[in-house]
Amino acid sequence: MIGFYLKKNFCDGWDNMLQMLVVNLIFLLYTVTVCFFVSRVVSRNIALGVSFSILCFAGGMVLVFAYGSCAAAIADFGTPSIRDFFVAIPGAARDGFFFGLLCGVLLAAGFIGIPGYFSINNLVGFSLGIVLFWFEVIAALALQWFLPIRSLMHNTFGKCLKKSFIIFFDNPGFSIFIAFYSLILLILSVFLFFLLPSVTGILLAETNALRLRLYKYDWLEQHPEITSRREQKEVPWDKLIEEDRETLGPRKLKSFIFPWKD
Repeated sequence: MIGFYLKKNFCDGWDNMLQMLVVNLIFLLYTVTVCFFVSRVVSRNIALGVSFSILCFAGGMVLVFAYGSCAAAIADFGTPSIRDFFVAIPGAARDGFFFGLLCGVLLAAGFIGIPGYFSINNLVGFSLGIVLFWFEVIAALALQWFLPIRSLMHNTFGKCLKKSFIIFFDNPGFSIFIAFYSLILLILSVFLFFLLPSVTGILLAETNALRLRLYKYDWLEQHPEITSRREQKEVPWDKLIEEDRETLGPRKLKSFIFPWKD
């Protein structure tokens, strides 16, 4: 399944490259503008600067959530337009803003709390620092599923939050793999000036990952007799992704460079 996932994610990104680039440019312009104003606020008042940064981060997540519907459409072999991204912004405002606030608070707690606890220089401070560190790590690995869950399953904020942790604890290895894959995409984005794959590429990767992983739960629902943990791990992925494999096709190298000749 991993091999097919990597191939599909690359093909989806290549086929929608122009649209993703334009949206990434919007994200980049927003980030540069926010950083400019945040730096001015921080220079005057650090506490106010941190609060302002969290609010701006939450505002940026609204844009990210708006692209979530586009990523879901691409993962389902669709071809959304840039207009679809703008149309989705109002509907993404509430969840995106609150999720941004949640992540902003977690980031602030991590950057401020962990060094603060370790600086106490006693066993209690060290223990609290370790607990907070691992809480941040687990939260990061679980919350990477939040937006794909919302985009694909259209659940409420609370249900998305709950299912994020359920999927992480049920698929810890896969969650770590997707986190590292996203990190690689982020590093690649640095060399491409955050135009590609950047935010849209990482979001598409997470959405594609969840879409394929959900086949596992559909299969388990169809086979309630499978109860043991060992049997639940023996997922017939070749059969479950057979239709997707046929839809994607073989995709030879020349089809990426000369699609009209394919």
